[in-house]
Amino acid sequence: MAGFASCRGYVRTRMVALGYKEWKDAFNFDNIPDNLLSRKQRMFHIETVSASRSDSYDMKSQDVDVDVTLRVFFKGYRQPADAIDAAMTAEDTILEDVLAAANRLGTTVKNVYFNNSAIVPLGETNDNAAILEINLICRIILCV
Repeated sequence: MAGFASCRGYVRTRMVALGYKEWKDAFNFDNIPDNLLSRKQRMFHIETVSASRSDSYDMKSQDVDVDVTLRVFFKGYRQPADAIDAAMTAEDTILEDVLAAANRLGTTVKNVYFNNSAIVPLGETNDNAAILEINLICRIILCV
């Protein structure tokens, strides 16, 4: 039986393989300390906000699509727009790895789909740091 935690584990494994470090605050992703926003730290945060049933392959299983939000933090330094450029470049690299068929088609996590993405400021008063938000859908099968 595959579990919900496997979706977080999949994203975590892929991001660590790319050289990122996880910010493990449960919900307050926007309170990340300024010293962790450096290019050397390369921090990310995973949020699994909801899940829903999908059409099942057969009558014995329950297919579930888990919504996973991956947030990656960038600092603009002298030019805040640099954070946006860095986020866009990182998005290509991250999606290339996370969505590679060799990585995403497994026994626990059955598939991973790109849903949408956005680049947003870290906070209303902090626009020199940006967050790349990538929303994925992770397919798992319960009760197999």
